Amino acid sequence: MRIRWNLKKTLICGLLLYLLTLIWTLPAAVVWKQLQPRLPVPVTIHGLTGTLWSGQAGQLVVDGINQGRLDWRWRPGMLLSGAIGLELQWQPRNGQVLAQLRIRPGALSLHNISGELDASSMAIIHNAPFALGGKWLLDVPELTLENLEHVSGARGRLVWQEAAGGLPQAMPFGHLTAELDQADGWLLLRLQDQGGPLGLRGDARWRPGQPMKINAQLQARADAEPALASGLGLLGRADNQGWIRWRAQLQ
Repeated sequence: MRIRWNLKKTLICGLLLYLLTLIWTLPAAVVWKQLQPRLPVPVTIHGLTGTLWSGQAGQLVVDGINQGRLDWRWRPGMLLSGAIGLELQWQPRNGQVLAQLRIRPGALSLHNISGELDASSMAIIHNAPFALGGKWLLDVPELTLENLEHVSGARGRLVWQEAAGGLPQAMPFGHLTAELDQADGWLLLRLQDQGGPLGLRGDARWRPGQPMKINAQLQARADAEPALASGLGLLGRADNQGWIRWRAQLQ
């Protein structure tokens, strides 16, 4: 059967195609100007190229700190679940992290976060007043934020492999881990050591725009360097089992 097109239908069809083309080729810079004021922390981007669906930021600066390069690519299949989906590749100094971003009304979530970060490089980037060593390994299936203010879902694991820290040189701590969960709108990290020189137990809490709150206990074991025991002693007096309570807020 032949379909007869009249002028009105042709104009409507042409207008729809034009609008779809505009959306598809929408420059990333235009979208960024609308998104930037809504973020909970100051973020600036240099070398922004591409479109909303595929592009890159040559330099991502978060709260005044250069966090490296970010690439993204649209995942059209996510539209079937009512979300905009992007594949992300973050490349800070000496590291790489892959993730899937899903955006829904009022919610933003990251899925299948995987990769590794160099602890020494991250300490330098963030102007830490101490040296760090080892690798941070990420295996996080889900991290969901509601209105960029509350954490409504989190699960996964972070590993600080061959952890080390201190001044003027980093002292070995052993392997340290953090299991991710959420509680009352906060990201909850359950901290634990794996039998190395530094004993660790406790938790840390974080939410967007807030400092990380740490409530933990530390212990220098028999195989720890003397400087580690001396350093922990500055935090307070140990209990009968050698544990020292550590409470802190990290920006």
